Amino acid sequence: MRRRGACFSFAFFAVLLLAAGWPRPGRAQSAGDVLLLTPPPDSLLLLTFRARRVGISTYAQQTDLQGSTRLTTRQNLRYRLLSEWLYDERGRPSFVREDYLTHLVHTAALGQGWQAGQVVHYEQSRANATRSGAWLARMGYQHRLRALSGVDTLSVARYLIFGGLGYDARNGRQDRGPSYGLEVTTLVYPDRTSTQPVAVRLSGTRANLGPRIWQRTVAEGFYERTFDAYSTGSLRLGYRSNRAEDYVPGNVQRIQSDTIATQLSWVYRLADRVSLRSDNALALPSRAFLYRQLAVESDTIQNLRYRQQELDTRQELRMSSRKLQFMLTFTYRERNRGYALDNNRNLTLSRLETATARERVKDITEKTTLWQSELTWLPQPRHAFTLLGTAHLLRVDTPSEENEQDRDEAQHLLRLTWTGRWAGSFRTTLAVGGEYRQFVFVKAAQSAENYADRLLHWEPGFTWVPGRFSLKSTYHLWVSYQVRDRAGEQLKNRANRVLEQQQNLSYQLSSRRLINLDYVRRENRVGLLNWPQFRESPLDTTITHDLAGGIRQGWSGPRAQSSLRLGYRFLEQRTHGRATRLAADGGMATLIYLRNVTRQQGPDLAYERRTATGFSLTATLWLQQLRTFYRYHTGQGVYAASSYTAEELARETSNLYPYFELAVNWRLGGWRR
Repeated sequence: MRRRGACFSFAFFAVLLLAAGWPRPGRAQSAGDVLLLTPPPDSLLLLTFRARRVGISTYAQQTDLQGSTRLTTRQNLRYRLLSEWLYDERGRPSFVREDYLTHLVHTAALGQGWQAGQVVHYEQSRANATRSGAWLARMGYQHRLRALSGVDTLSVARYLIFGGLGYDARNGRQDRGPSYGLEVTTLVYPDRTSTQPVAVRLSGTRANLGPRIWQRTVAEGFYERTFDAYSTGSLRLGYRSNRAEDYVPGNVQRIQSDTIATQLSWVYRLADRVSLRSDNALALPSRAFLYRQLAVESDTIQNLRYRQQELDTRQELRMSSRKLQFMLTFTYRERNRGYALDNNRNLTLSRLETATARERVKDITEKTTLWQSELTWLPQPRHAFTLLGTAHLLRVDTPSEENEQDRDEAQHLLRLTWTGRWAGSFRTTLAVGGEYRQFVFVKAAQSAENYADRLLHWEPGFTWVPGRFSLKSTYHLWVSYQVRDRAGEQLKNRANRVLEQQQNLSYQLSSRRLINLDYVRRENRVGLLNWPQFRESPLDTTITHDLAGGIRQGWSGPRAQSSLRLGYRFLEQRTHGRATRLAADGGMATLIYLRNVTRQQGPDLAYERRTATGFSLTATLWLQQLRTFYRYHTGQGVYAASSYTAEELARETSNLYPYFELAVNWRLGGWRR
């Protein structure tokens, strides 16, 4: 079956390439092809296609077609067609996701600022068996506002009203009803010195779909003003309300969301090289889950609501000179949420208080404080030192004594980076850093999870580009020591060491031919840590090798540019650990040092083509041979761990999986003034 699936995948990939217009040498376009593909004047058509293999048996594709066509001198049509599939050949049914979208907007200019049109919208999702659509007639008007100054020629107001029919099918029900809305937008320039307008937008939509109502209201305003050469301020106000209703057993669920938000920003230049920026935002969101019965005999679900307060402020100071650059940032965030119940089930006072107390266990307050500073020093034009420091604190408080999630999370980071440029296109980097993290539960019930984590980072690297040859090498070694606070939890202490290196080599044989070799190695060692004696015992190790190399050949002509890459990729992951081997005769199990090996390798092909007319094609194919097996040797003694039989240790799998990805972008036509 795996062989058959691999052959099917490869055939499917080839068919996609042919369907997407794989270039064929010596083939000229006929007059019929030109008539079919060339859009009418004043039109725009963009086709985007994506297809790829996601996993061993999973495929995904997306087709998106967007365009605009001028039907007459006064009529225009905008459209979008979208389909998304997620396919699993093991599933029954095979398609696990299948979504479609159609959106059409037709407009006609009536003159003197008036515009009429219609909108057709349709969505379908196979995963949750829903379909929705609408047809709306629309009427718009635009006019210039009275000039506030003699040079004001840009202040404008736009009005749009629409209405029609809506359709929605889900949960075995089909609902229809009227849908309508209104939108008003204004742009006003207060005075002749204004570079940004005062923008106001009011929007409201409503759809009555049988027993359900969908409603959305938006009110937004933005104003920015430059007071002088040193200071600029902006203010943003907004209100959003959204009402969405859906079916639940025996009831209609209404989710009502309301948010009031404001943001005030200020930028001030204290001097030529010193500036201060202040961003402050306040949001008051609330959400309610309300229920009403579909029938008298249906049981009513308890109404639930919460209110939230979000405060966010960020202050930034920047200073710069010829050799020094300094930045200091302070950020504070606070979020408060409180829950409440409605007595829609006619509960007694005592039962309502009990239910409310049960919900108020989830009440929470989160406070985040962050200090961040960065200092860059250039002692010489070719050398730079950067010192970065951060201090982060998160406090989580819950008023209820039954909620045990009260905790503090602290993090401190200090990092020093040196970058040097040398003669001969040689560049070196070196970064060292340290982190300290502390995780503390305030209440005793969760205090066993308290720990402190210490991390050290070492990151050297260099880049060398002598002519046609290029070599880039980077290394990253970080060590983590996680120590539990409680004496009885010391067996959970862990030491984690990770070494990652990347090597990138390339050689330019000619202007159109390039050879490259990339290698990535990652080693992760996890051990049991004895912190008082600073000793560790290895538990398991995972080593990954990723090697890819190839040659790339390019072609260019007056109409298109193409490139073909032929290469090979080898990926191996080895997991080292201890296990036990069960005896065939039922005797005593023995300790083994086990290696679980996974290898993926095969030829790697890539093709790319771009034309001057707006067509681009990118295709990649990795004929991957996947092999998994075990290797082990026997140790001394008995070890309590995962156990394997001799047959399981001798088991080996090998399959061919062609991984592919195809991307097509096709742009036809263009706007003509």
